Amino acid sequence: MPPDAPGYAAAQQRIAAESRERGYQTVCDADLDRFRITFQPAREALAGLPFQPVDLSATPFSRFAILGAMIERDNTARSRVYRGFRMPGGRTVTLFEHDMSVDGSSSWRNPEDEPERVNGLPARLIVLRTPAGEAVSHLSWVEHRRSYELWIDASVVDSPLRDELFAMAASLPRSVPGCPGEKPPEPVRLGADGFPDFGPVPLTLPYPGPDASSATSGRPCR
Repeated sequence: MPPDAPGYAAAQQRIAAESRERGYQTVCDADLDRFRITFQPAREALAGLPFQPVDLSATPFSRFAILGAMIERDNTARSRVYRGFRMPGGRTVTLFEHDMSVDGSSSWRNPEDEPERVNGLPARLIVLRTPAGEAVSHLSWVEHRRSYELWIDASVVDSPLRDELFAMAASLPRSVPGCPGEKPPEPVRLGADGFPDFGPVPLTLPYPGPDASSATSGRPCR
């Protein structure tokens, strides 16, 4: 339901109440599709990235089987990457990284939705579960210009997997921005409706020209 649809606020309140009561949200199977990643061989997928994904050699991920990696579709800047792993018990874990310095993007997260902490940084944990019992536990946070998502194909409610998920997140070393000389975008401001205000959309967009091969053309790191 889009934010401007009638009943949106009431629907959000119902979801929040369910999450508080049960620890998870009930969803249909299609809602889990975005977490079902088709991975490619990691070396092939990660070749030529304009940023360095965090090194996992000294983390719990190093003990997992590597399933591969994937660059998000339609991401011409190649600033968003997924890496998949299989834990010894058979569970699948996916780590998503978005280097916002590469594409110049910014993010805004409601502090009220981030009661958790990963290395002292605000974080959000959402557990989604279908009526059939299939589940995804999704942890997300932002470290400077690197946005992270980490999820496991199981419910961590009342499970030791919760501590394991947070331990994996906490083990990640500090990221190195792919574009260290960038001028960060202005902080996102909230509009009168309480939602982020990204400013007016221009009526026309300038033609980028033949050299604009990606969203990052002309940026300092290029």
